[in-house]
Amino acid sequence: MFSTFGQDLARKYPPPRTLRSCVFAFFDMGIWAVGIFRFGKWVTRLRFQPARMVLLAVYFLLYKFSEALSGIRISSESEIGPGLVVHNFSGILIHGRLGRNCMIVQGAQLISRADGNNAGWPTLGDNVFVGSGAKVVGNVHIGNNVRIGANAVVSRDVPDNARVAPPESRII
Repeated sequence: MFSTFGQDLARKYPPPRTLRSCVFAFFDMGIWAVGIFRFGKWVTRLRFQPARMVLLAVYFLLYKFSEALSGIRISSESEIGPGLVVHNFSGILIHGRLGRNCMIVQGAQLISRADGNNAGWPTLGDNVFVGSGAKVVGNVHIGNNVRIGANAVVSRDVPDNARVAPPESRII
């Protein structure tokens, strides 16, 4: 948990650490949400049942507090590689599998389709950027080194090294 969260923190606030960067990190709601997610994943893997039950209650309260305050919801069922950056806050929903060094920006959502077709959650490769207001919907696979532009809606697979641009959300 700590090494993975350390990689998340180092990606958003790279060394050298200064007092200013530490203060910014402390008040960064994206860091809070990622840290609480990492804590929750760690708690669910605990073997000692009494400690796990108490810490799950703590996790749930922290998760709900963070969600209400920041508008960031990272599902505990998600699998997320190290280096996640949640840039800014509000309207961010993450549920799915994310590779290493992904960046999610304000208003971006990785969600299931509501119509029952193509049900499932998105899978993102390594080094994926999801722009402001973008939606990645359903059981789609996004390749490595993909950039999804602001307000794009992605509902089909995207190959490696592609750019997805709105308004038609076409692969470039």
